Amino acid sequence: MSNTKTLEKKKAALIEKLGVHMESQDQLAPLAARIYASLILTGKTGQTFDELVTQLKASKSTVCTHLNSLQTQGRVSYFTKTGDRKRYFIVTPNRLLNVIDEMTNNWIRQKEMHLEILEYKSAVNEEDPREPSMELDFPKDYLVFLKEAGEAIRKLKLNIIQKQNKNEIPQ
Repeated sequence: MSNTKTLEKKKAALIEKLGVHMESQDQLAPLAARIYASLILTGKTGQTFDELVTQLKASKSTVCTHLNSLQTQGRVSYFTKTGDRKRYFIVTPNRLLNVIDEMTNNWIRQKEMHLEILEYKSAVNEEDPREPSMELDFPKDYLVFLKEAGEAIRKLKLNIIQKQNKNEIPQ
């Protein structure tokens, strides 16, 4: 079997695996998840509508419906090439940065909530220091996790931005 066929089979298996994951994780419809997975694995070159229909063995109307939905959600966009009437669909540029921002904002809200929980539990324990009724290790450990995870994701975001800036063409 040629390397190209091996890569095509691997891509098909990854599309399915990633699609199943995104169905449950991102609440996407099965075909929308496979379209999105396919575009993730295609990269900057993008895929045409017809390529998606052929690759995913789906009807044109169904692919169209899900592409429109993914575009409305801001997950997918397209570009055109001069002299070519086709649209090339890609994962929306900066989508990863948007996901990182959403994750970071969620962690900030969780941190604020767990700080309040820790304050409350500490106050309860101070009422009768001889018999503390509230366990404080988990909230403290979780706050450390949120801090470390937040720092790691900020570094990732900075690296992504720096790499994007290096690829910019001077105007």
